Amino acid sequence: MRFFVRCLIIGLPLLWPAIGHAELLSEKPEPAGGDPAGAWMADSTALPVWVAPTLLNLIPERLIDGTVSGSLRLSKDESGTYEANYITSVYVKLKANILGFEVDIDSTFVDTVKEEGVFNVDDVNLILEPTVEEGEMAVRDTLGFSARADSLFLVQVVPLPEVYAGALETFGIESPLAILGFEKVEDDSDPVDPAEPGTSADFNGDGSVDFSDFIAFAQNFGRSEGDANFDARFDLSGDGSVDFSDFIAFAQQFGQ
Repeated sequence: MRFFVRCLIIGLPLLWPAIGHAELLSEKPEPAGGDPAGAWMADSTALPVWVAPTLLNLIPERLIDGTVSGSLRLSKDESGTYEANYITSVYVKLKANILGFEVDIDSTFVDTVKEEGVFNVDDVNLILEPTVEEGEMAVRDTLGFSARADSLFLVQVVPLPEVYAGALETFGIESPLAILGFEKVEDDSDPVDPAEPGTSADFNGDGSVDFSDFIAFAQNFGRSEGDANFDARFDLSGDGSVDFSDFIAFAQQFGQ
């Protein structure tokens, strides 16, 4: 399960007012382990985030937020198989002056995870190895986890652009951590698919969803039914307004 391997990085100055704030954890999450087997579901659940105190002190203006939606099933038999089908989205906005250098990050990371494979548990770590085609190399994920009777929490490093991740490492500052939360569902129930956009985000009809479509979307962001300039093409979720749910739907199609 390669979280955020397929990353979409888009500046959000026009969309920023719509982004809410997830819970900022005061203590670093410590995985407790447990039994992760079962069927788990997340329904646009907010991602609590932990940021190292040293980093918080350096950055007066900050926002790290995100959601997870979809399902994860880990078998209870000896085969140790898993199925994953969900979407994670993380939004990062940081601004600071560090050693005379202006640091300004304004990015969104979106990843749709659809895969299956085998899993193992090593103390408080969940090790996931996806099934790949013959000749390909499987890339393992090792995630801290805490499993309870009715919930499963995975600890995920928040990805940052390489230049900033390298700077944090140089100064010995830990990267932010996000907590992916899932609720237990009946084992015989079908996994829940993450919401898919209902219409195409190829607004200009050129056969691909690219930056020109993003510009058009941004220009229509915030409009609702009843507005003279409302265009239903940009209401990808069909809820009567062009809002953040439509941005997530657009991000899922970007690059296709």
